[in-house]
Amino acid sequence: MDYNKFEDRISDWLENSMDLKERKEFEKFLEDNPKYQSKVDLVKNTITLMNNAPELKVSTDFENNLNHKIKSLNESKNINTGIFGFSRKNFAYITLSVICILMLSSYLLQPTDSTYSVLDEDSSSEQIDSEEEISTDMKDLDILNDVNGSFVSDKD
Repeated sequence: MDYNKFEDRISDWLENSMDLKERKEFEKFLEDNPKYQSKVDLVKNTITLMNNAPELKVSTDFENNLNHKIKSLNESKNINTGIFGFSRKNFAYITLSVICILMLSSYLLQPTDSTYSVLDEDSSSEQIDSEEEISTDMKDLDILNDVNGSFVSDKD
């Protein structure tokens, strides 16, 4: 028998509610471990004190008053439950957590093989602008060329 089983069976041994085999096992453990006799004595004294304690007398309305107080405390707790049963502080924490999870999951669940992005849009508009500038520059060069194909300088 181990110590935990010994502690559990002390009151059964004192009240003589064990069968013969269990009783002999308990007494054998007690003989082999005399230091645990003090624990048995302590439990025995506690039971004796409890049995000899004077009865506590209360008013006849004590039970009704106690039940009424308990009921009123439970009702006041139900009124101040906050939002969906959570306190306001906990509800705020839960709400912020849910928002963060939704934002993170929407970011992580974006398709990665997309051919269109904000950077592509900006670079394509710059490319279109530069193509327009080149065509405008070409028209200016055509104006500067004379009929013979030679370049006309600004020095003339």
